[in-house]
Amino acid sequence: MTLDLFQQRRDYLAELQAEQSGYQQWTRLAHQEPPEGDWFFWLLEGGRGSGKTVAAVSYMRDHLNGPPCLTGSIPHRASLIAPTIGDAVESAEMNDISLVRSQPGAVLTQARGGSLVRWPNGSQVRLFGAYTKEDYERLRAGGNRCIVWAEELATWRRLKDAWDQMMFGLRIGPRPRVIGSTTPKPRPEYIKIRGQAAHISRASTADNPHLNRQQRDALYELHDGTALGKQELHGELVEEAEGALWSYELIHAARFDDPPATIARTVVAVDPPGGVTEAGIVACALLPECRCDGERLPHFAVLADRSAKLSPDGWGSRTVDLYHELTADRVVGEVNFGGDMVDAVIRNTDSTVAYKSVRASRGKRQRAEPVKALYEQGRVHHVGTFSELEAEMVQWVPDESSWSPNRVDALVWALTELGAGKTGRLGTSMVAV
Repeated sequence: MTLDLFQQRRDYLAELQAEQSGYQQWTRLAHQEPPEGDWFFWLLEGGRGSGKTVAAVSYMRDHLNGPPCLTGSIPHRASLIAPTIGDAVESAEMNDISLVRSQPGAVLTQARGGSLVRWPNGSQVRLFGAYTKEDYERLRAGGNRCIVWAEELATWRRLKDAWDQMMFGLRIGPRPRVIGSTTPKPRPEYIKIRGQAAHISRASTADNPHLNRQQRDALYELHDGTALGKQELHGELVEEAEGALWSYELIHAARFDDPPATIARTVVAVDPPGGVTEAGIVACALLPECRCDGERLPHFAVLADRSAKLSPDGWGSRTVDLYHELTADRVVGEVNFGGDMVDAVIRNTDSTVAYKSVRASRGKRQRAEPVKALYEQGRVHHVGTFSELEAEMVQWVPDESSWSPNRVDALVWALTELGAGKTGRLGTSMVAV
């Protein structure tokens, strides 16, 4: 078969398969329209269910069925990069909205070097994760690409490393491109990468008329009006508020990727909701002392944030479950709003839990400032990223914010119970909370 006949056959098959595809009848919403012009990086930021994934799938499908970027039997070499290789498989095949389901004849296969989607016209989409060093090293050796879909970009654990390796390989064809689809997260690395986008499309969960109304209403009922809702529903990048005690730089400076090997003591703190707010449920640990500027000082780790809008039975069960999951030493609960109810909820859920009631005798600022001082000393380490907690930390302005920072309250109570802000054994004196 001559090259011209091969090209004609391939183009015919691509057109036929596009006509048969279920996405052929799909009409893009305004925020799903790709930008015009010779762009390099298109970023789709949106709340949960806003339609950013289907927009990325549709553009990838059109590109793979379009004019070839390469000569020969493989017209396009593309990549799908997700937070983990498992997430990439979900986006490639298993989700209702996926590459394979968008194109009759497309299949997910295992080949030498990993998983890839084989397109009917011969194009290939190789799958990558961005979670471990091995993941981004695979990107280094994964070959050059003409287009990349960066799924849930803001949640890539090895964001900078994976992005850098992806960029080195994005150099095939007349117009190499990358599409990012993500709910924005306030990570310093993401904010820098975000600044490279030629065009940012934004949408909220409510902007998708095809989303199940009952599901949408339930999400808004749970999270609207919170820092989490601003991020996860409205698709907004939660930035630092002027006057907030914490900054992202301060939080990120002492972050741990992996759990500490040794823990001296663990506390789960619960701050019950007032009205329709969330219940703050945060677990922290006391670590063995570390040498800092010639002194041995205690350090602390934030292990989990399980805060949510829940009924008393719901937040009671979640608190107790976390207590057992971490083999914690104690649960502490603020009683200002709930009074004896907090004690009763925890006891009724599990009478064996070691529980202590705490009561705020000072304002939120006075309780939080000694804990903030520990962050300034690099002695509080978030184990991984707690986007919702961290968003609340950098958004809450003491004495000015009209909302209650329940996650922050739980964080402060847990660290206070572990000894934060009290007189250290080596004479390091801080204001008691």
